[in-house]
Amino acid sequence: MSIIRHWLWGLAAAAFVPIIVFGANGTVILLALAALAVPGFWAWRDAIYDLAKNPIGWALGGLLGVATISLMWAPAPEVAVDKLLRLALLWLGACAALAAVRNAGTDIIKWLVRLLPVGICLALILYWIELATQARIVTLITGLQAVMQARFPTVQEQETFRLIYGFGAISRGAGLLALFVWPAMACCMVLFPAKGKWLAAVLGVAVFVTILPLPMQAAPLAMLVGALAYLWAWYAPQRAPRLMAAAAIVLIAVVPLISYHVSRPEVVGIEKHTLPGSWQHRVEIWHFVAEKIAVKPLLGWGFDASRNIDGGQTQFVLEQPDGSEVIYPGIGLLPLHPHNGVLQVWLEMGVIGALMVMLLLYGMGQSLAAIAADHGRIAGAMATASTASALCVGLLSFGQWQSWWQASLWIAAALCLGVLRAPNPR
Repeated sequence: MSIIRHWLWGLAAAAFVPIIVFGANGTVILLALAALAVPGFWAWRDAIYDLAKNPIGWALGGLLGVATISLMWAPAPEVAVDKLLRLALLWLGACAALAAVRNAGTDIIKWLVRLLPVGICLALILYWIELATQARIVTLITGLQAVMQARFPTVQEQETFRLIYGFGAISRGAGLLALFVWPAMACCMVLFPAKGKWLAAVLGVAVFVTILPLPMQAAPLAMLVGALAYLWAWYAPQRAPRLMAAAAIVLIAVVPLISYHVSRPEVVGIEKHTLPGSWQHRVEIWHFVAEKIAVKPLLGWGFDASRNIDGGQTQFVLEQPDGSEVIYPGIGLLPLHPHNGVLQVWLEMGVIGALMVMLLLYGMGQSLAAIAADHGRIAGAMATASTASALCVGLLSFGQWQSWWQASLWIAAALCLGVLRAPNPR
């Protein structure tokens, strides 16, 4: 039975690799979290009780409470209540997944430590193939070529937008690699005490170089932020996580003000047309959202209201270096979410929701410091780096209530917890 179980773990890890690259924002990520959760359902109550004893649990419960109350003034409550229920169930399942990892046998933890770096390497190989073949695999999987032929009249336009949508699709997985690479690097140190640090560094550089040319620039930026957090937490294992949390709390307070007053990059001396298109879009989105926050700063517009406030009616205009302008069909100033987790919470749940996120960050800072005290510098630096990368991606990309993104965050937490259970060099 032990051999069969190990083979099943290996097959599951192998299946998860292409999911990260080609289906990061799909339902399969939820299934992966559910698969982790199944062995822990018998202990999920204990996990919930443990969570309820610290500020992280208080903040998550507070966010659910504020979101529930805000349904009374949400623009589409029938849709929002469905998403809120799924979010609550996902968080309960995540508690079960953490309980499963916490109670897993030593042999399972050993397999986790071995498989995680291998899985990251296999994902990198798939990305290299896509980069070399101009996103041909994702084009075949999604039928993107036929879609482009139906939407655009010329071959040049079809190829241009195929590349945009194709590389955009696989870029989401780059955001997940920015989170998962830190526990994978720690696994290298666990497996090879003598040369593990060098192997971890090579793995980190390989991930960074691979995701750098992809359209999602938030991913390599998140890795750089994670690297700085790792070094800081290594040299100051107790102070660094707490100071990082304090800085993030201050950022939550001032982000709406900054976004409101810096309506265009020219305000800080940067010409808009010199920025990549994705950054131009974000500047416009954040200012537009800040204006909406100023209308209802106390209670917000209601949970999941982002997708209904504008409905993509206000079009985004891309400024080219030559002075020309391009309007992409169906891309508005607030398409589905603000591409900024802080602004999304402010927009939907007002100042009370923002206070709950501040409490969450405070609890995370305390927990990261405790990890360093209990498990050593490497463990504390790993968890701090993964958390910093997740916060960076959350500030620049994705809707915060998207199920696949929430599941990915909890999977990252489960991976870090699994590494903490392995023999850990101090």
